[in-house]
Amino acid sequence: MTRGRPFVSAIIPLYNKADSILETLASAAGQTDADVEIIVVDDGSTDRSMELVKAAAIPRVRLIRQANAGVSGARNRGIAAAEGKWIAFLDADDLWSRDHLASLLNALASSSAIAAFSNSRLESRNGGPLIGPEVRAQKIDDFFSFALSNGGYPIGTSAMIALKDELFTVGLFAEGVPTGEDIDMWCRLACRGPFLYDGSLSATYNDARSPTRRSEGGKIRRPIFSERFPELVLAGMVPPALIESGRRYANFLMLEYARQLLDCGHYREARAVLLNDCVFNHDSRRFVKRLARTTTLGRILFRPARNGAEGL
Repeated sequence: MTRGRPFVSAIIPLYNKADSILETLASAAGQTDADVEIIVVDDGSTDRSMELVKAAAIPRVRLIRQANAGVSGARNRGIAAAEGKWIAFLDADDLWSRDHLASLLNALASSSAIAAFSNSRLESRNGGPLIGPEVRAQKIDDFFSFALSNGGYPIGTSAMIALKDELFTVGLFAEGVPTGEDIDMWCRLACRGPFLYDGSLSATYNDARSPTRRSEGGKIRRPIFSERFPELVLAGMVPPALIESGRRYANFLMLEYARQLLDCGHYREARAVLLNDCVFNHDSRRFVKRLARTTTLGRILFRPARNGAEGL
């Protein structure tokens, strides 16, 4: 491995993760066959997180300190400071296998893809995969269709690597958005070029201890990508071949928004979202279940299971 300009910059946004940051750092520093710099952006932590990073004195780790600006602001600060051609993302309580970056870079070496992602282990599933093992490694020309076929959210942020130039082209992560900023980024990036999916189970997402984020005042925020998608189409920023699947995916996100409202007891608001913002023909099964749950009888019939799925 060379010691010149790094080929990959790993961005770790850090906010009050003293219990996990050293393990996360070790997984990033232990990557094999990858020329990587590690940029930790401390986003105004009030615990010992920053002091632990300093004391670890791990080679090729750069520490940036800023006032609290949120995870998007921290990621964007890291991207701006990065020297690598590729940007890899790693949250401060997630982990990489030793060959995570090497596997993704090997797949990208002979491809025109602008981003790649691995499968993810989920702590909430006792290490089970985010994407089923039957899904083969592949080039993804239509990310929206791929997402809809694989649970709706196939990318764990810590599983993703993308070209720095393309991240700047799409405008980086939306700041001031407490949830959905990662989905919004992948969707905008998917309008720029193909992705690669590598089936390796090489990223661990500690979703069991990641709190559900909401917008200011405890309110559930409308999905940012669904809000911006019509404008992207009008601006000619969505390839014609992706417009229909993009609409379906934006609709899926709105149906998920309605589900979150229902789970929190906001039945009238959920009904308004379903009737005004969702398209029945795009996903009739979910639409009917969500709409039924706005009624007393429907809430008895379609009671959410522990994993959040609706069932009879």
